[in-house]
Parts: sequence; C-alpha cells; structure tokens
Amino acid sequence: MSVVITVGSQWGDEGKGKIIDYLSEQADIVVRHQGGNNAGHTIRVEGVQHIFHIIPSGILHPEKVCIVGNGVVIDPAVILQEIDSLLSHNISVEPDRLKISGQAHVIMPYHKLLDSLEEERTGGRLGTTRRGIGPAYQDKAARIGIRLWDLIDPDIFRKKLRYTLEQKNRLITGVYGSQALQEENIIEEYRAYADRLRPFVCNTAEFLEISLARQKRILCEGNQGTLLDVDHGTYPYVTSTCTIAAGAATGAAIPPWRIDRILGIAKAFQTRVGEGPFPTELTGEIGNRLRNAGPVGEFGSTTGRPRRCGWLDLVLLRYAVRVGGINALAITKLDAVGEMDPIRVCVAYDSPDGEQRTFDGNANRFDKITPRYVSFPSWKRDISTVRRFEDLPQEAANYVRFIEEETGVPAVIVSVGPERGETICREDLFSR
Repeated sequence: MSVVITVGSQWGDEGKGKIIDYLSEQADIVVRHQGGNNAGHTIRVEGVQHIFHIIPSGILHPEKVCIVGNGVVIDPAVILQEIDSLLSHNISVEPDRLKISGQAHVIMPYHKLLDSLEEERTGGRLGTTRRGIGPAYQDKAARIGIRLWDLIDPDIFRKKLRYTLEQKNRLITGVYGSQALQEENIIEEYRAYADRLRPFVCNTAEFLEISLARQKRILCEGNQGTLLDVDHGTYPYVTSTCTIAAGAATGAAIPPWRIDRILGIAKAFQTRVGEGPFPTELTGEIGNRLRNAGPVGEFGSTTGRPRRCGWLDLVLLRYAVRVGGINALAITKLDAVGEMDPIRVCVAYDSPDGEQRTFDGNANRFDKITPRYVSFPSWKRDISTVRRFEDLPQEAANYVRFIEEETGVPAVIVSVGPERGETICREDLFSR
C-alpha cells in the first residue's frame, strides 16, 4: 500500500496535470480532494490536449478509479461537460470508474453571480475566476451550503434552496442592485443535473478505507499551489482551500499516517495568474520570452489569461517544502527555461532586517525586499528525447542539482517536454 500526494509548490500552474497523468499509470486510484473549476490540469497525450477542471486526470488511464472527494466544490454543468467530452473521445466514464462524494458541496447560480458582482465592485482586486468557488466555500463554512446528497434528493434540495436563496436574493438586490434569481428556474436546471449525476454519487470515504485495507496504490491530485493556500499562501491573494498536502486528509478522508510521499511540483522558473506579489517577476522583453518559451506557452488553462513570468524563487520553494512536508520534487518545463541565456535563480532576499532565505508568511513585506540572484549558463538544446538524468546536458543537470541542494529535497521527476513520455523518472514513488 502506498499513498502519494502531489502538491503545487508555487502559485499553481506548475504542470501538475502532466505529472499526475504520468504517475496515474502506476496508481490504482486517483483522488481529487480540494478546489473547484477555478483550476485546470492540461494534459497532452499523443498530440491530443485534454483539460480537466474537476475530474481527476487519471481518468485517461483505463482501469483506474477516479474519485472527487468531499473537499471539492462542484459545478454540475462543468463536471457533466467533462464527462461528455471524455465520452466523445471514447473514454469510459462509468460509476465504477468515477465516484463523487455525496459530501461535496455544489456551486449554485448565486455563487457565480455574487463572485462576479463582488469582483466588479472592487475592480478585480483579487482577480478570481468568477466561477463561484469562494462563495461556495463561504456557504460551506456558514453551514448553509448544498451538498450532492441534498441535490439528488428533490424534497431536501427544494427546502434547502428556498432557505438559502431568500438570503442571497436580499444580498443580490439590496447590496449589489442586481436582479433576483428565480427558485423554479434553478430547480428545473439542477433537477436535470441531479438525474445525470445520481449514479456517480456515493460514500467515497468508505471506498477509500476499503481500498487502503486492500493495499491499493492511491494518488491524491492537488490543485493550485502552496502559495495560494488560504492559511499559508500570500494572503489575501489566495484561494479558498487548503492546497498543501494536509488538505488531502480532510478533503478525501485519508488518515495522515497513511501518507507515504509528498511530491512538490515546481516549474524550473516561476509563474502566476492574477493579482498579488511576485518578487522575481519579469516584465518587458525577457518576461515575454519566458512566457513563450518551449512548445507550450504560459497561458491559464481555465481563463486563458497570460501568466506573469519570472525566475525561479528558491526562498518561496524552501517555504513550500517546510509548510507542506514535501519530501520529493518534480521539476517541470526544464526544456523551456533552457532557451533563456543566462538563467537566473533567486537564492535569498535582501531586506531591512538582513538576509532572508525563507518566507515568513507575511506578504505585506514583499515591497521591502530585493531578490538576490545567481546565474547559470543555458544549454539551448532540445532535451525532449532524454529519458535518463545522466544523459541531460551538463548545464541542465547542474541546474537541477542546485535546486536539490538549496531545498534539501531530491528531484525524482524531471519533465523535458509537454507529452506524457517526455519525462525523466529517477525513483518509483509507490515503491514504499
């Protein structure tokens, strides 16, 4: 038995989708445990691109069981679109392959509307995706949310919707001056969703407990990144959930003592979508070159927004290792950073209090620091066909070794291209 958790080590968009897809081949079960359709995983297999927002990307592997855990908030329309897309590609999506926790909360129309209205009111202060994720988690914490167990029971759904919608409409009309939502319209729309989703809804916690007893290999699919964690990220420019490995314990009901490996996924440089601090950000020509380097550019898989790009920040990566318990690294887009010459890496911050080698969680101080860089020579060669670490150009191998030395964590996976097979694997993470 082995449980491996993947986590983003930066601000999301680290290339987790490809790494998770690669590891799914070795797993029996793939679990999504937090977030909503504000995050996406892009996977390229044999030239075909798949984008997943809710369904675990392990679904592309036949015979794998995929679980959407209780910690996820689900837009029924989005998950059904993903199911239909998979079916159109002749990929099986049956209740024995896709299981959705009845305890997962449902994103309602008023969540999306309020998300959008608040972003408009503040001029996009936080830069949310306006998909209703934050408001859905607010209702979950306020104990007025609607779960999938409620959605598939018509009487309970109507009762809970009526209670909550009355509150939301007062907010929508009285505070934001928008038009109230109609109860019957929502019931009609969501009844159709419930009918299609009902066969997939089950007790996923019990299924995982039985699977662990049967020594199954479980891969937990983290979304977004450590620096977006609601507690440990660059607050308030964060998401609404726990994005570090600890979130898998609550979001999928996996006992912490069952966890064997925590794989932190990090780009060989740094990116960010939306507002918030970014100490190593590059603007102008160099930033544009980094954004367009490699066969796949840096644009959000959910929003399509150009990502802000900058050099790798080891101060923040060390922080991610510490707060997330990361004991293995996957370095992605090594091929892309190799096009830059020279390659720079931030190793510390110079601040009024002296040298700072790790982040203290206080994002208010970023305007008082100056990144300190070291430079590395580029290799400027195609490395997409390399499958052994020893066969990398010396400059590329040295770059990875430097990251290992500075973080104290081995880089067990190195991605050298966007395709599934363009991967160097130095250790079997499920071997324990």
